[in-house]
Amino acid sequence: MIGRAAFRLLAGLVVLTFGQAAAHAAPCTLTGLQWMAGDWRNSANPAGAQERWTLAPGGVLMGSAWEASQDGKGYAEMMTVRQEAGSIRMVLRHFDLALSKAWEERTAPMVFAASNCDGTSAVFDGQDEHTGEHLTYKRSGETLLIVGDFLHHGKPDHEEWRMIAARE
Repeated sequence: MIGRAAFRLLAGLVVLTFGQAAAHAAPCTLTGLQWMAGDWRNSANPAGAQERWTLAPGGVLMGSAWEASQDGKGYAEMMTVRQEAGSIRMVLRHFDLALSKAWEERTAPMVFAASNCDGTSAVFDGQDEHTGEHLTYKRSGETLLIVGDFLHHGKPDHEEWRMIAARE
């Protein structure tokens, strides 16, 4: 049987542990995701891929990205992170580099709901036809790791982009 002093110590440790975990975990809010803002370049090819996040009115995060190769192949991407349908959602669309053809259907952008956030990372879970897919953003100082776990024709596709803060 645990003595009264040992019980108090154990109870205090439990409160301290859970209190610290709660203090470090930030809810998925627009304010809590402002750490994403910045101008990011692909560390493997800084001139060939970029992603930018800007804070717009109402705390909405507006994003754009592009990736291009020397042979002219690549894509452009537009994104928002905003409060929608009672949760924080990332909505995005891809285009060819000429912006003449969208990858997604006109009325069906890719939608990901924020599911797990803290002060430096966020996981966005695919919705509707993208259920089972995930986008993870993790910031560590001047670096941003973006991990995409997608399903293409039923096959898993894992992508990682290691980004560094742009220096202009």
